[in-house]
Amino acid sequence: MMQRLLAAMNLRSGQRGALHSMMDQTGNQQDCLGMTPLHILTSSSVHNLELYRLIVEKYPTNLITEDRWGALPLLYAFWGAAPVEIIQFLLARYQSLYPDYDFNWTMMVETMGRTDTPKESIVNMLHEGQMHFPEQPIDWEYLLDEFVNLADPSDFCFSSTFTERMQFLIMCGLSLRVEGLAFKVWRDHISHLIQTANFKSDENNSGILRSIRDKLAHLEDELPKLKEATAILDLALWKMNICDTSHQLKSFCRQKEIKVEGASSRQQCRVTCGADVIIGHVLPYLISTGDDYYAMLPVE
Repeated sequence: MMQRLLAAMNLRSGQRGALHSMMDQTGNQQDCLGMTPLHILTSSSVHNLELYRLIVEKYPTNLITEDRWGALPLLYAFWGAAPVEIIQFLLARYQSLYPDYDFNWTMMVETMGRTDTPKESIVNMLHEGQMHFPEQPIDWEYLLDEFVNLADPSDFCFSSTFTERMQFLIMCGLSLRVEGLAFKVWRDHISHLIQTANFKSDENNSGILRSIRDKLAHLEDELPKLKEATAILDLALWKMNICDTSHQLKSFCRQKEIKVEGASSRQQCRVTCGADVIIGHVLPYLISTGDDYYAMLPVE
């Protein structure tokens, strides 16, 4: 069945009906590897959008049929860097025909991460998955542990870019936590640790990952402590400045007699309640120290 379809890939649109009539129920069958015609087409190096349309129209269940490795045709399309229009066509059909289908994005990332798949293909899959199925998660904790704990080195397709690939995957897995750090200097520090990590293809790299995770967790825990310490420092400075202002005011009052004769009861209340001290000294101080405090914060 698939051979007839591939042979007809260059048919003109006017012959679409004839080609459609050639299709029979064998299109829903799987070969010895569990592959459907759509699996085979997405795995090929030649892509014809019209043929994709015909197969999906006639055999829509091809979209959600898994091969013996649990892979969908969509994975092979990303894996083989199929043209953009093919990827978008498949995603649109998944959304229209099977909007509630639960993709195993974790498995898809693991499959591509264990091979010499170009980083751009993995990035494209992550981007499209987030755009079209944002509610479907990826278990990055599991993936990172799998990538660094290689019980059998033959499970991983090693290459000269192993270190770079591992750095990229670790950065993907920790990106949300890194972006959530309060200060740019902290984010840059963790990013630098990942980008300079010396992952080796013939060794277990769990120690490197554990070190990065520990440092990240430490910085996440530091923010509440930093806020608390800053608040205490602000209060201490405020108290110190008020005490100093009060001392100066008493000294000034001893030097000059405060005249209150003829003052209204409201004016007398202002003098006795200390409003003039608050308005004249404390508020300007708070404004000035607030500006100084924010000026000292790291630039985002």
